[in-house]
Amino acid sequence: MVPLKPSVLFVHNKYLHKGGEDSVVHNEMEVLTRNAYTIHYLEFQNQQLSKAGFGAFSMPLKLFYNLNAFLKVYRLVKKHRIQVVHVHNFFYTASPSVFWAAKAAGASTVMTLHNYRLFCLNGVFFLNGKTCFDCHTKKSFNKGIAGKCFKSSGMFSAALALSTRFHRLLGTWVKKVDRFIAVNPFMPHLLEEIGVPAGRIVVRPNFLPMAGNGNYQHYDQRDDYYLYAGRLSEEKGIQHLVAAFTKAKKKLVIFGEGELSDFVQQHTSEYIRYEGAQPPEVLFKYYAQCRALVFPSLWIEGMPMTLIEARSTGAIPIVATTINSRGFVNNETDGFLYEAGNPDDLIRVINLFEGLSRETLDKISADSYNRFQQHYSEMRYLQTLEQVYHF
Repeated sequence: MVPLKPSVLFVHNKYLHKGGEDSVVHNEMEVLTRNAYTIHYLEFQNQQLSKAGFGAFSMPLKLFYNLNAFLKVYRLVKKHRIQVVHVHNFFYTASPSVFWAAKAAGASTVMTLHNYRLFCLNGVFFLNGKTCFDCHTKKSFNKGIAGKCFKSSGMFSAALALSTRFHRLLGTWVKKVDRFIAVNPFMPHLLEEIGVPAGRIVVRPNFLPMAGNGNYQHYDQRDDYYLYAGRLSEEKGIQHLVAAFTKAKKKLVIFGEGELSDFVQQHTSEYIRYEGAQPPEVLFKYYAQCRALVFPSLWIEGMPMTLIEARSTGAIPIVATTINSRGFVNNETDGFLYEAGNPDDLIRVINLFEGLSRETLDKISADSYNRFQQHYSEMRYLQTLEQVYHF
């Protein structure tokens, strides 16, 4: 007997700059709606978390437990008889109160772990230009507070540390989240170390719906530029990316926004072009025409959507090596790896890439596309739904 499809409420707290998490939420709701699931959506915003606003009396309280968010979720679940509440991001306005509300109203709860915020104050295990696990391994957020890892403020970092520690002691992640979705194989170990039972964790990478691909291009139809698309920040490796292409004198097109937007604009040249943030339809045209997607990220990424999107067009990824990225790429088979943060090694790989024949590039491109089909397609996503929503 085929189980009935449950009604699902998606809860998502958007960041100030649009990113991959927003795309994942949109993709999942689109596919579930198309497959006859009843979907509801509740969105929270972080605009009010400016430095001035955060200092107001109410904001630290909301970070710990937003009563207004609790009431919104509780009422929606009761009103629409929602069976599953799926939270993609609750930082910072929604707060962990949304899990308590869902359970109080009688719904099951699912959380997709996109980053490492439950274990690290800045969510990326990255501090002072390098990977840092101290807050997790030492079971103390003291270094994150001293390093002002949240909003570059010791006060804000301390507030977030207290909130995270409070909800661990309260048992929120163990008692109020019925199932975690880990987007890579590294995350389950972290969850188990804070007490989440292994049986509640499903490893499922992000995916791209059918509507998002279909622009596969062979290499004799591609242009001569390389592409970067994503947030412009230190942990994304933007500085060494710009340095490498400036030195190599190869064309690079950069899409995105963030705290290093001014840095990128200052380094535009005949080789480096900056296009800012663009809608998906524009990005996919560039994915389908670029020589390769360069992914220079220095931190331990979750499951980057730009890699999935690029592979759906047959683009070949050139990726900085981290703990996780070795799992994203089979070197010189469906992409290329180079030493993270090293512009000279990136140049080495670019020169290697430039020396390959069209036939070899087409073979690697085909393998890149096949990896997308096998791991990140809509069909693969649908095959895992019963693991996630049927309790």
